Amino acid sequence: MWSRAAKARSARSGWSFGRGSLLVALLALQYASLSFCRLPLLHRRTRLARHASFDRERLNNEATFAEGLVRSFEGFFQPDEPQLSPEEQEAQDRQQASSEATAQALQSLRLNVQAGEDDEGLPLLRAAPVSVLQSKAKQSVVIFAVPVGKEQLITDVLLSMRIEAKGFSERNVLVAPAIVDLTSRRLVELPPNIRASKLLRQKPIALPLETSGEETATWGEVLSAEFEEAELQGTNEVMEMGLAVIVGREGDILRRGFGRPSWKVVFSETDVE
Repeated sequence: MWSRAAKARSARSGWSFGRGSLLVALLALQYASLSFCRLPLLHRRTRLARHASFDRERLNNEATFAEGLVRSFEGFFQPDEPQLSPEEQEAQDRQQASSEATAQALQSLRLNVQAGEDDEGLPLLRAAPVSVLQSKAKQSVVIFAVPVGKEQLITDVLLSMRIEAKGFSERNVLVAPAIVDLTSRRLVELPPNIRASKLLRQKPIALPLETSGEETATWGEVLSAEFEEAELQGTNEVMEMGLAVIVGREGDILRRGFGRPSWKVVFSETDVE
């Protein structure tokens, strides 16, 4: 807000004199001459006072004008949301439905999580439903899936996890790597070199359960549907770079993307309040 002009100061009043003595008369005459000499100064102060009054009115008008500009700019920088076309609205509704279907299907599926080590230092695994990991252990899950032939991408993700190990424990985040055969729509077992790697023994790693044929098929269906949805959205790179789905502690899908996950983004999305 523009500041207003300061009020013009009023001129000081002159002295007053009485009558009855020569001295007083002389002083009066002298004062008269001094007062005459000060007339230009008084006129100047009068003009200044009038000018100050004019400035105050001008500044008030400028302040009103400036305030109007600010309001117009506020409207300019907060435009109304554009209306979606029927095709865009249909795509948005489909994406929302796909996200909700994935979140619902994952609740009943299980992951092998680490529960200590055996005598040889190998991790002990136990199966736990995704819903239990979220509701009881308050864990978020990042699913990283690749098509057959892109297994090296999983090794890259495992390496990147080791660098950010502290963040996973602080945010209580699990990572579930998976390979999908998009033709048969089923999970594929991790290759021997990855299964034997120490990288797979990192505590945040949780593997989709493979002992049940029906459950393996469900995992394959869910992840195949995610690849299809990515392609429908025009994300063709997903076939070369894989995809990541971040599932929050409340069971909702926080983010979906292609390529190796940015752990800074994951930690930001799953940060514990």
